[in-house]
Amino acid sequence: MKNEKKKDKLEKSEKIVKKDKKKNIIARHKLLFLICFLAFAVLVVLFYIFFSLFIGGNDPYGDRLRGINKVKISNKEQSSVTSFLKEKEEVSNASVHIKGKIIYIHIKTKAGVDLGKAKEIANESLSKFSDDEKKFYDFGYFLSEDKEDGYVVTGTKNANSDVLVWIKS
Repeated sequence: MKNEKKKDKLEKSEKIVKKDKKKNIIARHKLLFLICFLAFAVLVVLFYIFFSLFIGGNDPYGDRLRGINKVKISNKEQSSVTSFLKEKEEVSNASVHIKGKIIYIHIKTKAGVDLGKAKEIANESLSKFSDDEKKFYDFGYFLSEDKEDGYVVTGTKNANSDVLVWIKS
């Protein structure tokens, strides 16, 4: 029985010594533990920033399309603008394509149609959109003449602007 008591005391003292060794290691290496902890915390923050900025969402537009549902342009509206343009006798082909917040309108005029008349047709097509749509969307116009050496002109209208700005390509 004495041996058992001695064994118990010895085991208890060994546990105390082990705890003391752990405390002693931590006490001796406080700075190292602090540096490791801070490095780990910095890594966690950097991973969070990296994933939220570069990998975060699947939407390529981010928040730029906020509010688009209020001024959504339906396929029916797109086709009505296209048919409006195609009804013009000067137009040989027209198309409307929406990508994000930009409405691209391609107008191909028949050979011999004056550039001024083509710009006039483009301005008329802009009137087919509501004021809210014009204030939300950017517009990109591409005018071309249906002949080999005909004009190719690009026009843009920013959502904050009221007029089309033309650039000869």
